[in-house]
Amino acid sequence: MGKSKAIPLLAIIGVNFTWGFDFIAIEYMMDFIPPSVFTLIRLIIGSVILTVFVLIKRGGLHIKKEDRIKVFIAGGIGMAFYFTVESFGTGMTSASFSSLIMATVPVFGMIGDRLVYGNRITPFKVICIAASILGVYMLVSGEPMGISVIGLAAMLAAAILWAFYIIYTKTLFDKYDLLTLLTGLFLSGTIVQIPIALISQGISHTPVIITPQGILITIVTAIICIIIGEFGYVYAIGKLSPTVTSAFENVLPVTTVIFSFFIFGKMLSVMQIIGGLIIMASVTAIALIESRT
Repeated sequence: MGKSKAIPLLAIIGVNFTWGFDFIAIEYMMDFIPPSVFTLIRLIIGSVILTVFVLIKRGGLHIKKEDRIKVFIAGGIGMAFYFTVESFGTGMTSASFSSLIMATVPVFGMIGDRLVYGNRITPFKVICIAASILGVYMLVSGEPMGISVIGLAAMLAAAILWAFYIIYTKTLFDKYDLLTLLTGLFLSGTIVQIPIALISQGISHTPVIITPQGILITIVTAIICIIIGEFGYVYAIGKLSPTVTSAFENVLPVTTVIFSFFIFGKMLSVMQIIGGLIIMASVTAIALIESRT
């Protein structure tokens, strides 16, 4: 790919390394705070920090009138809905399981690419999709104590939301600088997340338990995993093709499993490890083939 690709490749690897840790943080925090509230707090932190920077560096948030609705929808999907569903699904399953399900993102992205941009789905891609479905089945059936169907559905929904977010925001990557675009996405996500958090809390009345560790984890993950992570991700997407980026997203499950083992002492079963490897191998094969076309 050339030396010019070295930095974006390192960026995407680093992003998925931090996101692997974020799954662990989410699993821990779901015992103390509802997913919708956790998402709202982190988005507010991100919005405040980014707004201050955009005011200082750019003199304001300058998004063209014709793009405002698109940025708002993208922020609502990629920041509010995705992170809420991801947190809920991780709380219902586990960090390791959730990150492996997220390895199906390139598959959903490929399907969306076909529907939106008309790119052809080859027989090889169909085989890879079938293999990834088999991998998901092995993940579920390999759970010794059984897995939450609701949690599985939530993580699959999160994967679809993230794939849609990537495709939907593709045209915005070249029109705005990183700071401007991400500030718009964070602010939009925060606006959308406020009623989501209020409605969900009004229905569930789930208590929020405040601890020093929880406050620290929330702030640190908001800055490192969400703000810096999004910066690195969008930067890599702007320099690399989405398919190449997808291949390196398979770093995510590996780092999550490692973190989960050392922090919680949790390990996937043999069947789940095999299923996860099948998922990662199939989506990586799709990404590598696509990158050559």
